[in-house]
Amino acid sequence: MRFQSRPDHGKVEAMVARLGMLGQEHPVTGVTIWRGCAVVHLHGELDLHNAPLLHRTLIDLIDGGCRRIVVDATALTFCDSVGLGVLIDAFKAMHACGGGLRLAAPDRHVRATLRMTGLIDILGVRDTLQEVLDEFAV
Repeated sequence: MRFQSRPDHGKVEAMVARLGMLGQEHPVTGVTIWRGCAVVHLHGELDLHNAPLLHRTLIDLIDGGCRRIVVDATALTFCDSVGLGVLIDAFKAMHACGGGLRLAAPDRHVRATLRMTGLIDILGVRDTLQEVLDEFAV
């Protein structure tokens, strides 16, 4: 299966620039584009208070034309039901437009939450960011 990978780089770059102006509570530390994938790097806790910020970032990427998004959860330490809802919504939006979303390298606490909710397979969770990129990038 091949996904379209022609994001509007102007929109994506503007969105990435806005991330630099946000405070420490923002769960997204950066977005990089690698081999046609937008890699969204998370840190800290993803919860009721900051999940809408991740939602806006993911929607901006989708609206900007990204069709492959990798959420790098290497530095994510906690994810509540609101954070899971954001990931599910983005997964559905990507699926609806012919794209895909994958989750990379969650820690054991986040992984346990994903396992309990049945999202491990749905979100294509892998142990490392490199594994996801090797499978998912063009």
